Amino acid sequence: MDFLTLINVLEQANSSERTANQKLAENQLKEWEKQEGFHFLLQSVYNDLSLPLQTRWLAIISFKNGIEKYWRSSRVKAISEGEKSQIKEHLFDLIDEPNKQLSIQNAQAIARICRCDFPHHWPTLFDDIERILQQAIGESNNIKIHNLLIMLNQVIKSLSMAKIGRTRPALQSKAPLITPLLIKLYTSYFNEWTDSIDFGIMEVGYLTLKVMRRLITDVYDHPSQTPEIVDFMSLSVHHFELLVQNYDKYSPSEIFEKYIKCYAKIYYLLCKANATHLILFPCSKEILYALLRLLHDKAEIVYKNDIDDDSGAIWEFLAIKTLLIFKIMINFVFNRGTVLTLKAKSSKSDVENAIKLLTTGFFTESMIKSITDLLITYYIKLKPSDLESWATEPEEWTNDEVNQNYEYQIRQCAENFFHDIMINFKGLLVPYVLGKVQNDMANYNEVSVNNILVKDSIFSIFELSAHSIHDQINFMDLFDRIFLPEALKNDLSENRILKRRVCLLINEWHELGVFSEDAMQKVYNLLLTFLDSQNPINDKVVKLTAIQALKTIITDWDFKKEGFASFIKPFIEHLLRLTNEMELTESKLFLLNATAELINRTNPLISETELNDLLAAVPHFWDNSNNSNQLILKNSLLRILMNLVISLNQNSNRAWDISLPLVSVCCSPSSEYHPWVAEDGYELWLAILQYYPNSQSLDMNSSLVNDLQSFYLHALNNQTEILPMILEILRSYTILLPDMFIADNTRSFTLEVLRVLAKYLPQMRDDALDIMLSYLEIFILENYSETAKFEKLLSLLMESRLLPTIIENILDDNQSHITVGKLLLSIARLTYLEPQNFIQVFHYLYTSETELKAALRKFMMVWYARMDANISNPRNRKIHVLGLTSLLRTGDEIFLEDLAPLVALWVASLEEVHEKSNTGDCEIYHSNYLYEFKYGNDLVIQENGEYNRFQQLFKMYDPVHNIILKDYINSSLSVVKMRVGDANLNNYINRLDKNLVSNFEYFMGLSI
Repeated sequence: MDFLTLINVLEQANSSERTANQKLAENQLKEWEKQEGFHFLLQSVYNDLSLPLQTRWLAIISFKNGIEKYWRSSRVKAISEGEKSQIKEHLFDLIDEPNKQLSIQNAQAIARICRCDFPHHWPTLFDDIERILQQAIGESNNIKIHNLLIMLNQVIKSLSMAKIGRTRPALQSKAPLITPLLIKLYTSYFNEWTDSIDFGIMEVGYLTLKVMRRLITDVYDHPSQTPEIVDFMSLSVHHFELLVQNYDKYSPSEIFEKYIKCYAKIYYLLCKANATHLILFPCSKEILYALLRLLHDKAEIVYKNDIDDDSGAIWEFLAIKTLLIFKIMINFVFNRGTVLTLKAKSSKSDVENAIKLLTTGFFTESMIKSITDLLITYYIKLKPSDLESWATEPEEWTNDEVNQNYEYQIRQCAENFFHDIMINFKGLLVPYVLGKVQNDMANYNEVSVNNILVKDSIFSIFELSAHSIHDQINFMDLFDRIFLPEALKNDLSENRILKRRVCLLINEWHELGVFSEDAMQKVYNLLLTFLDSQNPINDKVVKLTAIQALKTIITDWDFKKEGFASFIKPFIEHLLRLTNEMELTESKLFLLNATAELINRTNPLISETELNDLLAAVPHFWDNSNNSNQLILKNSLLRILMNLVISLNQNSNRAWDISLPLVSVCCSPSSEYHPWVAEDGYELWLAILQYYPNSQSLDMNSSLVNDLQSFYLHALNNQTEILPMILEILRSYTILLPDMFIADNTRSFTLEVLRVLAKYLPQMRDDALDIMLSYLEIFILENYSETAKFEKLLSLLMESRLLPTIIENILDDNQSHITVGKLLLSIARLTYLEPQNFIQVFHYLYTSETELKAALRKFMMVWYARMDANISNPRNRKIHVLGLTSLLRTGDEIFLEDLAPLVALWVASLEEVHEKSNTGDCEIYHSNYLYEFKYGNDLVIQENGEYNRFQQLFKMYDPVHNIILKDYINSSLSVVKMRVGDANLNNYINRLDKNLVSNFEYFMGLSI
């Protein structure tokens, strides 16, 4: 590899045609990037002005990327120290680079080197830059100065990102070296270009200002305490006002507008980082009033700014920055600088002084009222450009209104700012807003577009004031007298503006509980009126906003679905029709999501007719959403289908013709849709299983069974981010098909599932662990009835290593007590039926007798120790007591040694719970299941098929409900006597506390 060879390879790699030689050249460059001297040669190619521009471009890009990958010494194949020295010697060789784009790439490469080497390996970095910059100034070489400023901007940007270590303190110590030079340079260039209107000089001056912005906002911790910065800021506000006043003289010019914007960015970024940074400058009042004047003077220009003519865009940008600065200041004043004080970036005196300056000298009553009037008249009012977008692209405009960020759009910014001043100047503005709504509205009754826009603006501030005034007014009185009549007017097509606004009012005020149940009937009827297609004023914007209000209502925590029942049918009809009418994917998605929520929140009140209509609509929408832009609609359709399955409940088989094929389509890893819809597909799959009707038998050849064996293991292995849901599917299958997982023909499948669970168990999150253990409990209970089946189950648990893994986790000293307590419940279930097999597991794990006994003793010690997490739960306590008592029946001395804590558990159980004498069941045992069904307080929702199957299983097989504890203890003592003899048993009993024995005999009604 040499200089000429590298040039040749770079030229081949940069060919405009994709050829085999180009691929070979690219591979060669990748090989060379790890070799000594490669990056120095790349730099040499870039520095050679005689070479073609494209070759130099590829060289500097490769150089920059190589610096990122290999400059740090810790990297594999790092650039050697010798080569680094060569590169650094030539970094400033081409500061007179004529091509701006190449200069920027070189500057970024240098910044990456500085980020690694400053200050330890390059302590003189800023001294070197200052020296070279002085030379360029002496030569009056504007190209060199331009490129050095680009370089300096990138270097400061990169270094200022370092928040820990030596970099930032070193940068701050060097900042005073270059700051005076930059201010001098800035002043010189500003005076020169404003006199001559030289745009080349203007650009260099702008770069100087940009670097100063970086220094002031990103480097200095206390800029208001630095004399040079104080002087510069005073100069900046003078220059800012000068450029604003003489805008027409210098425009149109992109660089000129960047100049003006840069001042605003300095003020905003200072304020954003710490409000005191801006306020404590002596010129802060001048800055704030300059911004306030701009807000007033340019309001009409901003209002009339056209979407096709962005001549007013700069004023909109400055207005946004001004409002954001004022917003930060207001919140700073009324939070009393709390956040800043906590961050320890401002002294208490700084905070107090800043607050005093703002409250006495700027945020006066007259200023707040004046700016509120300004917001209503211009900034909050819908602009002509808004109305144009509304008319030409209604769907896009509506979607933008919902999704736009207030930091970038003037109307949204003004609304957000008004919301803040309303909260913080409540006493001043509440009467003002109410006066606007109750009294001033009469001034705008003449039918005109402008009057409608003003009313909309007033309604908007009322909407934004909701949280501040709701407890001081009778909202329904205003709604009936003012808002409702305005919403029903149809004398101008522009009345749609007020219809939309009333929808937004409902959307905002509903959560405050101002609508009674009777009033909600009015609201539903009003929203239906807005959805009426017979009225041409009800355009797409009005309809979409009406649905937005509806969605807010039905998703509210306090939604009363009974009062909505009679409106379900018309709203579903409108939703289906509107989804067909809309053109944009975002609009369709919004409507489908609203439909899914409506089905979910009104369950089970939707009539059979509406459910059938919705089912019939799903295939149509599914088939029409196959292009890449509309695939996201399938997710919403799957949620609709899932909610339909849930609503149908015991009639969910009506949805199978549509839902079962979609489960296969969505959950198959080979499906084209799998990457996009798998998660929603799994949710639908789970719903089908949970709501499988008890009246329907499941054929082992059905697609549901085939899907399990075809797709489940892939999901279990690859969908770990939704592992709880994947485990719920397994649990539902286990309840639905109790014999399937123990059958010989499915053994290999079950074994592989259990192996994966054993692998996951040590790192499993609590939510997934709870589901897995509830699944395991169900699996165990289903096989209690026959010894042969239980033996098969134990074999699967052992061969898969799930049972050994559970025991290992219980014995792990680092495992949390709560997790151990949960795991022990499964052990208790297993030991109750086959205690000898439990002991055999320890024989499997520990080969020597000494290890075996030590492990068993430790296990029993942990078990009794962890009973503290279960002692308050009678159901779980009985499970543990049955398991521990079953171990006692073996007569093994290890279990007899723990007779005292076991008897204490017997006493606690017998004392607290009074079981039925014929079954051993008790009401308190019918709660705190590992699998809890969440129906909340909604008594109208019927239990699903899975709930009924679950209850039947536990009723039939769970010993908690079928074993009388007193009888079991009594029979167990008899068994122990037979195994160890009376003398041995009495020996252990005599060691017990006399009071414990007395209590036990009292509750048992016998003598031991």
